[in-house]
Amino acid sequence: MSQAIHLDLELPGDLARFKLPAGVNERLSALLDKQDAGEELTVQERREAEGLVDLADTLTYLGLKAKAAA
Repeated sequence: MSQAIHLDLELPGDLARFKLPAGVNERLSALLDKQDAGEELTVQERREAEGLVDLADTLTYLGLKAKAAA
């Protein structure tokens, strides 16, 4: 059973510019390129890629919320 929660957060004004650091983004791209090339990711690589995608999605979501609140 899923449950919804509501949080009120103060967002810094520059949050809309938050993104993955270049090195982290390059690592995510390398993992996704490997997968797209038909190579199987190790369990650790898959967990790493999933975590980085989740982080990127969260930063994107927060950036969009900050823009909408401005």
